[in-house]
Amino acid sequence: MYLISLLALVAVPLQQGTQTDTTVAVSQGTRLRVENQGGDILVHAWDKNQVRIQASHSRRSHIVARLTGAVLSIEAQADRGPGNMVDYELTVPSWMPLKLGGMYATVTVDGSKAPIEVETLEGDITIKGGAELVKLGSVQGKIVVSGTRGRLELNSVSEDVEASDIQGDIVVETVSGDVILRRIDAKSVEVETVSGELYYDGRVMDGGHYSLLTHSGEIYFSVAEATNATIATAIGSGDVSASFPLPNSERPSRRRQTYRLGNGSAAVELETFSGDINLMRPSELSARLDRIMRAREEREAAKAAHKYNKKPDHDNDHDREGSF
Repeated sequence: MYLISLLALVAVPLQQGTQTDTTVAVSQGTRLRVENQGGDILVHAWDKNQVRIQASHSRRSHIVARLTGAVLSIEAQADRGPGNMVDYELTVPSWMPLKLGGMYATVTVDGSKAPIEVETLEGDITIKGGAELVKLGSVQGKIVVSGTRGRLELNSVSEDVEASDIQGDIVVETVSGDVILRRIDAKSVEVETVSGELYYDGRVMDGGHYSLLTHSGEIYFSVAEATNATIATAIGSGDVSASFPLPNSERPSRRRQTYRLGNGSAAVELETFSGDINLMRPSELSARLDRIMRAREEREAAKAAHKYNKKPDHDNDHDREGSF
């Protein structure tokens, strides 16, 4: 490993071969941008003003770091044709804003205290940390985020979204996937999915706004005792149920009901065209989610074990440049 000083507007090729391991000095305020066509991007945080770049790639590819103004860009280039698949492991200052993405890229960030933006076509996104604004999007990938302190914007087309231990406003959009929000401390929450279950286990603040909408799916919403909220529900074919006594609805319509709790300060809007709306105490919903998460973990472990034990296809078992 060695230290490189990068000059603005100058691209510096790093070590060539199948492995790259280089450290780059950066100044406070520098942003990191990584675009990876295929492969993993794993980011750790530390307290040094340096970026350590570790990468696995084919022999014909090399990694280039380019500092343009206040942006450090990292990309793969090849002697012939486009850059091949690369697996990155990066260690960055905890203050460094991140912009990461790729076509087929699995992205994991742990320990960041800065803004994060991630976008992938196919690949899971897992974030622990982040601040100010965390914006994540995947077409075919699961999004899991925890510990964010700031605004959270999540978008997935065909997979689930899970967020926990969040302090800040939340916006979530999916087409077909469940949304699970746990231990949320937010004054504004907007969640919308075409087909999926919605779970909100968090605070309902005085003066806050909480909107959960699914076309086809159940809604589970936690309501603590002494909550001040006006809860407006809308259902197509389903029912509204509560695990605690509800006041009489202020609207006579069967499909639309309005319940005022306390002084009604917070606005809660819950809507499903095909499914039930379930109002629960936080402890009840938390216990339900614990069971759901355990069941999912068991299914994932079973799938992984099945894949591991599957008989290999020796017909395709030969060395090819760019495979890892």
